[in-house]
Amino acid sequence: MKSTASRWTIGVALIIAIGMVAPVNAEWNKGLEAYKAKDWATASTEFAEVTKTNPDYVGGYYMLGLSQQEQNSLSAALGNLRKAVELDATNEKPNPMYSIALAGGLNKAKQDQEAYRTLKAFSLGSLPANYRTRYALLFADAANQTNRSGEAVNVLEAQVPADSSNASLYQALGVSQDKLGYDKEAYAAFKRAYELAKNETIGRYAVHSATEAAKRGSPSEKTRYYKEAATTAEALAAAKPTFDNNLLVGESWMGAKQYSKALTWFNKASAQKSQNALVRFYIGQCYTKTKQYSNAMSSLKQSLDLGGNNSDLRKKIYNQMGYVYETTKDFPKAKQAYLEAGYSSKAAAMDAKADAQAGNLQHERDCREFKTKIDALAMQAEEFEKLGDMESARQMREQLTVLQRQYTETCR
Repeated sequence: MKSTASRWTIGVALIIAIGMVAPVNAEWNKGLEAYKAKDWATASTEFAEVTKTNPDYVGGYYMLGLSQQEQNSLSAALGNLRKAVELDATNEKPNPMYSIALAGGLNKAKQDQEAYRTLKAFSLGSLPANYRTRYALLFADAANQTNRSGEAVNVLEAQVPADSSNASLYQALGVSQDKLGYDKEAYAAFKRAYELAKNETIGRYAVHSATEAAKRGSPSEKTRYYKEAATTAEALAAAKPTFDNNLLVGESWMGAKQYSKALTWFNKASAQKSQNALVRFYIGQCYTKTKQYSNAMSSLKQSLDLGGNNSDLRKKIYNQMGYVYETTKDFPKAKQAYLEAGYSSKAAAMDAKADAQAGNLQHERDCREFKTKIDALAMQAEEFEKLGDMESARQMREQLTVLQRQYTETCR
């Protein structure tokens, strides 16, 4: 994931409001007016004239570079912003505004290594307070893109307390922590960013990080973070009930093992895209977990019909079918499903279960026949007793005692 630094430009408002030590001429004033009006082409033309008539004036190159950057003329913009930094470097105390602006252009041009070097020349604490958030966002982006996410986290954590209502800072912090694999910390940052901005993309980042934290956490943490993911996903779906958001809620509740809740959301998603194979597969999984095996098999077959050309999904579907057939003791079909899924060891195990099942069935039949014989002897003993042949009845009862003991030992 990648954060997007704010596009506002440090120093422009200040220049427009109070001016710089600038030549008083028509081109400069026209350029500022055009820039305020977002007429980038006119602004570029006027500021280009300023640099011609005042070749050593830092502000001319700075404003020209900003105007060209807005037109996506990045090569020209970077040339002029570099010129501004170069001219300003001759001052006793260079103004970081110019380097930050240059880094913004480098960021946009994806020249991350140079952006990092440009910003690394300054420390966050050395900057004026009104420059620091912009600096932190640009530095974090450059550091992340050059495999220095630890540095990005350090700078962002230093700035967040000073600008605690800035969603972009929290988002950038989440991105940096995510790159380091700090799932719990990333989730907390993204959650805060989402609370501040209510941005769908940030909300999805929060769900992603909570899910990753759940996967890697302890059993209690799994439950907690999947529920956190589901809560955020539900907020996304409430604001924008799209197929993707409904699916995301279902996935989160399924991770939390709340299968009935997950099923509700998957059904919403399926109503929006009835031909989606993945959501039908998820529905089949939920039915399996709630022991609704007939419904599960129906959904899995629908998923197979819709998505059988996707080899990965096809494998998952057949594996789930194998599990359903195995659970319902249809071992021949379970074997075939596992073979289709490519799980030969599972398929082989079904032969053993089928043999055991066959043996159990025969044993049950033998026990039923044994019980029938015992019941018949009991009736004969009663008949002898009715006829007054007590000796025969006694002998019969002795045989019954032995047979009943054998039945208990063998069949129960």
